[in-house]
Amino acid sequence: MSFSVPSAPPFLPPIHTNCCRLLRRKCKRLECVFAPFFPPDEPQKFAKVHKVFGAGNVAKLLKRLHHSKREDAVKSLAYEAEMRLRDPVYGCVGVICLLQHQLRQLQTDLSSAMSHLSMYQSLGFQGHDMINNQMMMGSNGYDAAAPSVN
Repeated sequence: MSFSVPSAPPFLPPIHTNCCRLLRRKCKRLECVFAPFFPPDEPQKFAKVHKVFGAGNVAKLLKRLHHSKREDAVKSLAYEAEMRLRDPVYGCVGVICLLQHQLRQLQTDLSSAMSHLSMYQSLGFQGHDMINNQMMMGSNGYDAAAPSVN
């Protein structure tokens, strides 16, 4: 008679999210508010959000939001945290102001180019000759090919 000893189930370590591991607390993965939004392959994403906003504040915010809006909120928090760490004073507002300035400059350049184009189109063929003459004369109105007298 041989008795077979039932083998013990393999030991599986509990699966913790990076968030709970960083916070050093037990993780009930199915109940973890962070798990769906902070994947294990991006541990710095939660670390930055936690450093800037605090895990408790983020958890409260996510719990108050409807499930459909949580992903967008986490993306916004992650971006704001990244910008806040790069620029502690202005954060993403500095980037927004820079982009608005660039947009205004590009709109001004576009408006100028459109007015020049409109002017050239209204001149038609006669304007083509005039433009060529201006190019030959140079910007000061004198013939660019003529030697300057000093």
